[in-house]
Amino acid sequence: MNIRKVVTNLDDGEEPVEIYRQFALAFFWQWAGGLFFLLSPFFFLYPLLRIGGWGSLIMAFLFLIGLSWLFRTWKIWYYSIMLATDKRLVIVDQKGMFDRQVSQVELDKINDISYRKRGLVQTIFNIGTLYIQISGSLERTEIYNILDPALCQKELFAIKNESLRERSREFTESELLSIIKEIRSRIGEERWKVIQNGNWEAKKELIKEFGSKDSQRARAIEQFFGAGK
Repeated sequence: MNIRKVVTNLDDGEEPVEIYRQFALAFFWQWAGGLFFLLSPFFFLYPLLRIGGWGSLIMAFLFLIGLSWLFRTWKIWYYSIMLATDKRLVIVDQKGMFDRQVSQVELDKINDISYRKRGLVQTIFNIGTLYIQISGSLERTEIYNILDPALCQKELFAIKNESLRERSREFTESELLSIIKEIRSRIGEERWKVIQNGNWEAKKELIKEFGSKDSQRARAIEQFFGAGK
């Protein structure tokens, strides 16, 4: 899967870390329904062929229904994902063939991640519901039928903690100079000189400009000027 074609608003420097999907057998009855229509012409092959042309049309119609049903089920399963990047959590809910809902939350806004396995089936197959508590919201985001929810919980906490450590880490001198050099070439020397000569409003505007697209470079600008350069 080319994840950037599914989640089209990822930043250039944003790295996908993990992709989670619902357990495929959670769609058991949808798969079964599609297979029923797909294979039913073969079970009734003889009586349908006796009808003649209409029988052939019925066979083709049932086959197409089954094929479409299975493709729709596959698309809903395959594209309904939870994507963890180094910056945020993106939840894609593919509701139908042409119906997709996308929500997201910054990793530092996640207060808690919990899960629940309920009943014999979920216990046997080790699947469950993941609950994500977001800062400032009383409601929890729920992701159903996640395989091995305990591992998923552990990985998401690790991704969040790594993101927070990375955001708080200061750049080394060589890293900082390299990023600043790139930024100067992108905005032009004239604008850079205005900022460097003490125009703090221009500096804030530059940080805001990069912060909406690339938090790493925004942090580099803050560190560079904060160091009194």
